[in-house]
Amino acid sequence: MARPADLNAKVDLLRAAEQVFVEHGLEHARVEQITARAGRSKGSFYLHFESKEEAFRQIVESMTARMACFLDAMSPDNEAVEPFPAQLENWHCREVELFEFLWQNRGLVRLLMRGGGSVQFGFLVDSFAERARAQTVRWLETGIARGLYRKDLDIEVASLCISGAYDRIARRLVEMDKKPDIAAWLRSVQRVILLGLVHDEARPHVDGQVPDQSVTGIRARKSFRLADPTTSVPVPASVPENPGVPRAKAHR
Repeated sequence: MARPADLNAKVDLLRAAEQVFVEHGLEHARVEQITARAGRSKGSFYLHFESKEEAFRQIVESMTARMACFLDAMSPDNEAVEPFPAQLENWHCREVELFEFLWQNRGLVRLLMRGGGSVQFGFLVDSFAERARAQTVRWLETGIARGLYRKDLDIEVASLCISGAYDRIARRLVEMDKKPDIAAWLRSVQRVILLGLVHDEARPHVDGQVPDQSVTGIRARKSFRLADPTTSVPVPASVPENPGVPRAKAHR
């Protein structure tokens, strides 16, 4: 009779494998290093995994599944039709959650973005990046349909620019030694991107002055600017901007 697998041993081995892979990369990691750190035998390792590559694959699949949950939460299918300022704040909060997760797991994410130190796993990050780009396409289509974005947008080109920008930001983040102000950083990114995409009539919602009339069903407010990154409540326009977040000039 085959010996039953010890689930606790598998968890220990996966945790140890993640640490060893982050430190040495997949190609240079050795099973002996993993088992020594886990306090388990080589026999225990091969009871759960055929090879170190299989252990790495399971770690990466778990990571990408968690990252996919963040993407799914930001899907336009999950969004009610809200005033544009509220949508901006929702997007910002969810982006911050995702990038906080990337920072907390930066060692493994860095390894993933490098293909695990092995060219055979380079497709993993490309697959996730394409999934993110496809969702960007859906958001652009939804925004145009709601009258928020310009109708003359080339959606394919815009999706490549936006997803590429966020990919580079994520790569820069996980390579940093000191944590940046993620919320302020993403607020600046939001402004840079949206000022080029937003329909002229919706632009005042981004750069700080809301017109008296409604825009595609959006109820206007007398004074509005993007909320402070530390709160979900819009801040009166008289409150100073957060340091490091440039305020766009109003278009008159």
